Amino acid sequence: MKSPLLLLSCSLPGLLGAAPFQNLGFDELNFPDFFPAPIPGPPFDGAPEKWVTPGWNVPNGVGYNYPQRFEGYSSILDASYVNTTQPANPNKLPVVGSFSLGIWPSSSPETFTGLPPKFVLRQTGDIPAEAQSLRFLYHGNDLTVSVGGASALVHFLEDRPSGNPDVPLFHYFAVDVGLWAGKTAELKFEFRSFGNYPDRDGGSIPGWPDATMHVL
Repeated sequence: MKSPLLLLSCSLPGLLGAAPFQNLGFDELNFPDFFPAPIPGPPFDGAPEKWVTPGWNVPNGVGYNYPQRFEGYSSILDASYVNTTQPANPNKLPVVGSFSLGIWPSSSPETFTGLPPKFVLRQTGDIPAEAQSLRFLYHGNDLTVSVGGASALVHFLEDRPSGNPDVPLFHYFAVDVGLWAGKTAELKFEFRSFGNYPDRDGGSIPGWPDATMHVL
């Protein structure tokens, strides 16, 4: 049974009908028929977003189970994902449900100079008429969320089991969407910190956010 990783608290399909949100759980893969089934085993570094993250506007293409360091890149991760960029702890990053979206923001220090974030994930759709909150599971650091062009306060709800003994808890958050209920609005996630890997460039840099990657 699939466990959506990103969902509206109240879903009324067909209520507005103009532009329903798609693939909020990141599990609606849309590979063409010439790809073998099940999903190809070896990681690959890039595919059209309409194949891997249909519905979402994702920069720089999307990988599948592909660990990419600090290049403003993302990859769909399934339960078999192994983080090979962390040799000392290859299973450090949790995947909950059928799929998660892993995001590696850019390594550029521009992230800290007030310039725009290096990775923005966005989609525009209809907010159901009775929706009150958008709730999601997230692992990482330095995430901001906007709804309808307005910054939303991200509320921490609780920790939930991840199913991964190496990272047993996944953080559960919510943002208020009540003002946009019954309207069409853009949902935007901005991942601002690029963090560091313990094995990169001789070790961690003091004071930098520890966000080796983001998992949504």
